[in-house]
Amino acid sequence: MNRILLDKTRRDLRRRLPQFAAVGVTVLIGVLLFVSSYDAYRNLGSSYEHTYSRMHFADLTASGGDPARVAAAARAERGVTEVATRTQARVPVRFGKDELLGRVTGLPAGAQPTVNKVDVTEGHYPKRGDSRGVLVERHTAKTFGLAPGDTAKIFDGKRWRAVTVRGVADSPEYLWPALSRQQVVGDPHNFAVVFAPQSSLRRLTGSAPATSQTLVRLSDGARDDGGAAEERVAGRMRAAGATEVQPRSEHPSHSALDGDLKGFSQLSVAFPVLFLSAAAVAAYVLITRLVLSERKVIAMFLAAGVPRATVARHYLGHGVLAGAAGSVLGAVLGAAATPAMTHAYTAEIGIPYTLVEHRPAVLAAGALFGVLVGLVGGAAPAWATTRTAPAEALRGDGGTMRPPGRWSGALARARRLPLTLRLSLRELGRSRRRTVATMVGSVLALVLVLTSAGMAGSMKAATDVQFGEVQREDATVTADPRARDPRPALRGIDGVEAVEAVATAQVTARNGDRSYSTALTGYDPRTSMHGFRTPDGGERRLPGDGAVLAGEGAAERLGLSPGDHVTLRAADGREERVRLAGLVDEPMGSALYATRTTAEKATGTPSAGYALRFAKGADAPDPDRVRRDATAVEGVVAYADSRAVARQIDRYMALFWVFVGVMMLLGGVLALTVVYVTMSVNVAERTAELATLRASGVSLRRIAALLAAENLTATLLALPAGLAAGFAAAWQFLRSFDSDMLSLELEIGWPVVLGACLAVAGASLLSQIPAVRVVRRLDIAGVVRERAG
Repeated sequence: MNRILLDKTRRDLRRRLPQFAAVGVTVLIGVLLFVSSYDAYRNLGSSYEHTYSRMHFADLTASGGDPARVAAAARAERGVTEVATRTQARVPVRFGKDELLGRVTGLPAGAQPTVNKVDVTEGHYPKRGDSRGVLVERHTAKTFGLAPGDTAKIFDGKRWRAVTVRGVADSPEYLWPALSRQQVVGDPHNFAVVFAPQSSLRRLTGSAPATSQTLVRLSDGARDDGGAAEERVAGRMRAAGATEVQPRSEHPSHSALDGDLKGFSQLSVAFPVLFLSAAAVAAYVLITRLVLSERKVIAMFLAAGVPRATVARHYLGHGVLAGAAGSVLGAVLGAAATPAMTHAYTAEIGIPYTLVEHRPAVLAAGALFGVLVGLVGGAAPAWATTRTAPAEALRGDGGTMRPPGRWSGALARARRLPLTLRLSLRELGRSRRRTVATMVGSVLALVLVLTSAGMAGSMKAATDVQFGEVQREDATVTADPRARDPRPALRGIDGVEAVEAVATAQVTARNGDRSYSTALTGYDPRTSMHGFRTPDGGERRLPGDGAVLAGEGAAERLGLSPGDHVTLRAADGREERVRLAGLVDEPMGSALYATRTTAEKATGTPSAGYALRFAKGADAPDPDRVRRDATAVEGVVAYADSRAVARQIDRYMALFWVFVGVMMLLGGVLALTVVYVTMSVNVAERTAELATLRASGVSLRRIAALLAAENLTATLLALPAGLAAGFAAAWQFLRSFDSDMLSLELEIGWPVVLGACLAVAGASLLSQIPAVRVVRRLDIAGVVRERAG
């Protein structure tokens, strides 16, 4: 009997090869996406950690205080393996004609640091006694076209000092070149990192404010104890005088990469699940049809004494075979695609060390998913075979004329409706399972498309708000405080409409035992360079002196509410207590804002920045020309193009929209698979009816319109549920990116929604092509003879 059932299985698969192949291909795509993307996600995380391990990335970075005392306190704690100290300063630097505020970081002379090592990829590490030699960070070298032997200049507060680039280096601190957690994406021409020997750093930076830093690396055991060791060591360093202690989790570069990694992890599971769900629905419809069409065959098996469990396993095996075939091939192709996907991602980011691993557990899980798809899809129809009564099944359906239901009766009376439409609507009610399956396929496709489109659309909307309503300046310049006021000269540049003085400094806000490092920016009381959006969607002005506005993320981290007081600590250790006057809602970053008077008093730093706003429309100037003219003004030492950030994000979005297009195509494929299988089953179930219509003279075009109307109606009925599920999934996906650095509101434009709906409807119409071919090949005479007999 087992051999007979095996032969029957082969025959069934051959007879319905296109439908079973559609199920298998859908499983293949789902498993391929899962294996390749999930393994690539794990490889990316491993590559980060491997890079951090090889380059001894700090677990804690303490700023301020006496570095020797802070380092001694850290070394005394258990779990601490390495401690290093250095000095860091942000000063004007010049590469050719480009002037900007750069970050100069100290390194041991002639030897690698024990914490936060650098990997010299070009040139060599500065030798001991080399007072002019420096390293430049890889992103800086790429942006400004620097190579070993080039000359740069650093402003020490009085004059420009020339240095020579000895090498280009990677640093674990700048795998993603972020200036701060509030400026994860910035103008690449406004951020540069230079590594100089610690012995010559003081000479290069002169009177510019410098920050002493203590870097701490923990043992693996201390790192994995849930953060207890971090908190203990950080507490000791604060007690020793450190003004701020930043854990690795809050480091700008690591924080940005970790957020990206979390999003990748969700995509690597969510999208494959959609395809596997669609395959399960298609398998269910296909095997259900198979069981219904073979009721007499099943009855004969049962009457011959074949156990019901054996018959059930036979039909369950159809789904398992289709799912297993697709999953095995998908796992193999996914394993082959994993290295390429991993290397493409790490190369795009610039990770120095890439690890590629194939995890047997992931391959096994992918293969198991395909088997589960077959089990889930085939379980219900296979179980139905165990409830078949042999005698009833052998009698057939000839004497069981069922009266029409209420729905059919209502349609029969609706004579004003076209006959084709009435027949289509009747079929939706006659085979509810098939209708629901078609609708589920459409819903899954819309979820796939809207989830990916929601991320792109929301990011674009956030960029528009940030650089349209919040940051209204077009550029900022930094001048030497001792130089003549540059505002008259800046206003005289063609295309510059307005200039305002701005005071900006990095501060540490503290409320009890909570602290948060962010930027404090001071504007004129009635500034036109910055918009202050309130959480309720309104806009407000700056508060009076002695008060600040805070981003919602910063206030939440500090546990503050409007009316509370907070202590601001500047880089030089001075402290100022201010009142929180209100909150602002900004998509990117979470900063503090005050009047210039308040900011200058809190930081002890005079206003050395100037915000510029350009003319709009036809009078808009060329940004590069304004950069050249502004940097030529006496006293200007740095220039930042605020709109360059928006342009950079737009370039990233162009790539992301390509991804959305691919997802829309895959969504159409997903819907097509389910609708194709259900349509094939529909035609098979109604062979006699369709042949009778053909014999009665109904044209093939009319029958095709009938089938198209049925499918399209089921698809259209699914659109509201699909759109609701898609918006809900997109919203949930966005929530995984929420942090104090990024706050996205769901934004999916109507063109995307329309495109998604048209893609699903198009897939429904495409499924008509094979169905019409089947109808065209019907043996009308044979079917009529069978019905007559």
